[in-house]
Amino acid sequence: MTASLVLAVRETQYIEPLLHYVQHSEYGEMLNIKAFSRMEAFAEYMKDGETPEAVVGDPAFIEAWLLGGRAAVPWAILEEAGGMASGKNKSVIGGKKIAKYQALPALLTSMLQLCDIQRSRMAPALNEGTMLLGVVSGSGSSGKTTVAMNIAKQLGSQGLSVFYLNLETVDSSGLFLRPPGGNGSGLERLLYEIQATRESGNPLAINIGHYAVRQEALRCDTFRPIGNIKEMQQMSARDAQELLELLTANGGYDAVIVDTGNIGDERTEAVLQRCGHLVWVLRDDEVSMFKTGKWLHHLISPDAGKNGDLLGKSMFAVNFARENNPQAPLPEGLLPDVVLPFISSWSLPNRGELSLNSPQFQRGILKLCGMITGLALPGLVSGGESV
Repeated sequence: MTASLVLAVRETQYIEPLLHYVQHSEYGEMLNIKAFSRMEAFAEYMKDGETPEAVVGDPAFIEAWLLGGRAAVPWAILEEAGGMASGKNKSVIGGKKIAKYQALPALLTSMLQLCDIQRSRMAPALNEGTMLLGVVSGSGSSGKTTVAMNIAKQLGSQGLSVFYLNLETVDSSGLFLRPPGGNGSGLERLLYEIQATRESGNPLAINIGHYAVRQEALRCDTFRPIGNIKEMQQMSARDAQELLELLTANGGYDAVIVDTGNIGDERTEAVLQRCGHLVWVLRDDEVSMFKTGKWLHHLISPDAGKNGDLLGKSMFAVNFARENNPQAPLPEGLLPDVVLPFISSWSLPNRGELSLNSPQFQRGILKLCGMITGLALPGLVSGGESV
């Protein structure tokens, strides 16, 4: 899994050779560096951009960032003084010192070690490997996809490696997101390869990286949306199960967020059985509460088969709540884990960007993410990548 690091150095002649070396060496697969030579651009990115796993820079950059209130990520100052040719990290108060001028492999190794500090903090909450989180709903128009995308964005913004998988028959994420550029292979081709290797080989040997694309708006990877609805209609529970296995075994992700389709679909059945965590999204109205209650009663009944632990791995998010408390009665015996507010501006046309950048809504999402992962997430991330 590639580590993310921010580098802030005043000399562009220092940055350019380093990035060139990373791109043309084995470090390119291990380290993703976003570099800044201007204080204003660095400060803007650290305020509004994606949270990195570590920050390394000249003292002036680091000190200005720390004075502004830093995020809870490891950092190091690049020191120009002699006596550190060994490349070993030396501690300063709250961070590290790294020799600025040393052999590039030694310098990059020190940077990777700094990123490992952040990953060790995350490990206790994710020590069972890739976390599979299914986002489901017992009724339509609950805001399920909005919740799923905001969860993916918040986890990705906190330094986790995240994959957003949309398994709706008609992928509604296109209402909110710009499609990834290019014309590469997508989920259709991957499903074909999974089916083709089922008999002739090991599906887990498929390289997921050939099909994944970066979705910067969500700070995560995803697949290009499937254009042919028939492809999704024909996707079986076994196909979905093997796809989830592939994402956990091959992708190197900390978390896979699965946005499901109809609760009665075969694909959703696979998600209910395979995912270790489920978030049920209920709209704050009687119809949604009634349907969700009926589905839960059916799914946990002895006749349903393999869903004995369903409630134990489920959390419940009530959406479109107008007064911070659900107005419609919840299914008997259920209490909401989080209440998400009704956002009036979302009724406007072209609300895609608004749906991913509402601080009021994201406060609830952040609380939900903390409950799911056990991580003390440092704060909200709304939007805006610096250039």
